[in-house]
Parts: sequence; structure tokens; C-alpha cells
Amino acid sequence: MPNSYWINAQYTHPEGFEFAVNLPLEPSTTVFACRDGFIEAEVDDEIVALSIEQGICYGMNRVGSRIWNLLAKPIRICDLCAALLAAYRVDPNVCERQVLDLLEELRAEGLIATLEEK
Repeated sequence: MPNSYWINAQYTHPEGFEFAVNLPLEPSTTVFACRDGFIEAEVDDEIVALSIEQGICYGMNRVGSRIWNLLAKPIRICDLCAALLAAYRVDPNVCERQVLDLLEELRAEGLIATLEEK
């Protein structure tokens, strides 16, 4: 399946000027992890995360909670999908697409970051 997911990244050149680029998300190499600054609790096998900085509470269903727990340590997208495929009966292409969609939502909300963004 061709990768159609991109991430916006900010880079600072050694001479001091900044620029933004769009980089493709590569499941085999892109590494994500949770950002710091959240208080979280588990309620009925589901995660509730509170952003202290933004004062926003996020609730995740069981699969989202499983992904959140896997993101506690830096993990490649392909390894995240492999863990989910081992735990759930889902088509690999559907799994990857839905994981990429969720990761983009979590990143846009500031809950996770690629290793380079942290």
C-alpha cells in the first residue's frame, strides 16, 4: 500500500534560519512516543489523559488505550502495527491505515511526537 501520510516538521539550519518541510511517514522508520505533561488514569481498561498545559481531557477506547500504552516508549509505526496485529484480528492494511490516522490525530492534538519533534 503506498504511503500517503505526511508530517509537518520544523527544522533550524545551522546558520540559524528556520524552515518547515513535509516529510512522509515511513512505517518502518518513523518513531513516535507520548509527550510529557499528561496525567493519565485507567478507567475500565480505557485511558483518560489530562493535559496540564492545555486543561483538556482526552478519553481513549480500548484499542486507543492499547496504542497509548505502547507509545509510552518510543516505537516505530511498523512495530506498533505488529503488536496490534498480534492482539486483534484485523487486516494488516486496515490496521496500518487506522493507526496512521490515529497517530496523526494524536500528533495534531500535541499528545505524541516523532522522536525528532520531542
